[in-house]
Amino acid sequence: MSTNKNNKETDKQRFFSRLFWQVSAIFLSVLGVFAAIALYISVQAASNYSEEVNQKLNRELASNMLDVITPMVKDSINEEALADIMHSMMVINPTVEVYLLDKEGTILSYVVPEKDVKLEKVSLVPIRNFLNDHKQSVIYGNDPRNPGESKIFSAARITEDNQLLGYLYIVLASQEYISASHLVIGSYILGLSIRSVIVILIVTAFMGLVAFWFLTKKLNVITSGIQKFRSGQYNTRIPVKDKNELDKIGLVFNEMAETIEKNIEELKGVDTLRKELISNVSHDLRTPVASIQGYAETLLLKKDDILKEDRERYLKTIVKSSERLKKLVSELFELSKLESNQIKPEMETFVIAELIYDIANKYRIISQKKGVSINTVLSKDLPLVEADISLLERALQNLIDNAIKFCEEGDTINIEVNTEEVGKVNVQISDSGQGIKQEDIPHIFERYYKGREHTESTGLGLAIVKKIMELHHSDIKVFSQFGKGTTFSFHLPVAQIA
Repeated sequence: MSTNKNNKETDKQRFFSRLFWQVSAIFLSVLGVFAAIALYISVQAASNYSEEVNQKLNRELASNMLDVITPMVKDSINEEALADIMHSMMVINPTVEVYLLDKEGTILSYVVPEKDVKLEKVSLVPIRNFLNDHKQSVIYGNDPRNPGESKIFSAARITEDNQLLGYLYIVLASQEYISASHLVIGSYILGLSIRSVIVILIVTAFMGLVAFWFLTKKLNVITSGIQKFRSGQYNTRIPVKDKNELDKIGLVFNEMAETIEKNIEELKGVDTLRKELISNVSHDLRTPVASIQGYAETLLLKKDDILKEDRERYLKTIVKSSERLKKLVSELFELSKLESNQIKPEMETFVIAELIYDIANKYRIISQKKGVSINTVLSKDLPLVEADISLLERALQNLIDNAIKFCEEGDTINIEVNTEEVGKVNVQISDSGQGIKQEDIPHIFERYYKGREHTESTGLGLAIVKKIMELHHSDIKVFSQFGKGTTFSFHLPVAQIA
């Protein structure tokens, strides 16, 4: 047992160790992907920021250049002005590329660090957008040196006598500058981003791993409780402190465990009743069956030699044993159904006086044969009661049967109904019979308790009465003096009439 327990604990620890590292590996992988995305976005954002600042700072570069230099005179190129532009650009800002365009965007001339221009014409759409843009948005135009790529630029119209001659198109970052700036920006931003991402990764990973540890710790408690419950410890419950999702699992498990435990107890009770029923049937039915069998076999074996009087006596004994057997079986199954809650009371409102009169009239014929009188004493204006009529009638019959059994000729049985308690109707069945010994009173409601003088009783009648009263949420009480008589009493609720 100790080895199995240790193996289970080891398996459980391995499971949670594996679960923790699996979840942690997934978490760290996702965190790494997000870090790479964040790094890429940081570099791109820094590059875009640099280009936006560059364009805004040099937005008026083309216009300012035209204020001092005129590169075109009517439709001809001013070569001297272009030379001045080249000289000025090389001195002031060698990173720019200057292009002279006609009205259709055709490149007429250019000033670039290296003469490797590949486009003959650039699109005028971004240039017009730039010139008409008052919000100073970031606008990209064609890169004559790199077809298919876009660059930030500055542009200005070249006019003479209000006539458009062409455009001055200045790419603000040459190919060489872009390569160098990308290296510098990339190196700086990459280093900064990597440092930031590493710090964020370490902090986030630590916090995430701690959080996963707490989560798996709670799962450990839940799984431990489930394993204990599975091993037969049905009173196991999972401690719940908060109301998060894992604690909700614990609450659901506890509710399920309570239901299962209750069902198990009910099944155990039913199984106990079943075993008792089998035991009682085999024990209590043995006497009447043996009596019937014995006298029947005697009649068969001595059918020619037996006297008529003996034959009648044997037959009467068989009939009497058969009736006792029938009553025993009936009461046995009735009590078993009551104890297993298979009988549910059907409450209804009725006049209890009518039920008492009917039962008393039925039993007067039986009691008169024994010389016992039955009287009824009912208070005036009795309220309606609420109970199951058939079950209540069964209880009253058992009590009256019991009273007649203990009475002799000349004794009386009184059935009294009154309303001494508010909201309750009290019912008493009293007799002047032999009474019950004090040592027997605590046991009279037990199943199969028959008393010393009445071994022929089934011992189930009063047990049935007690269960019926329990179904009506009432207690059956008894008061008795040996040799003077016995009184049984119970109460019923007054019906609530709307």
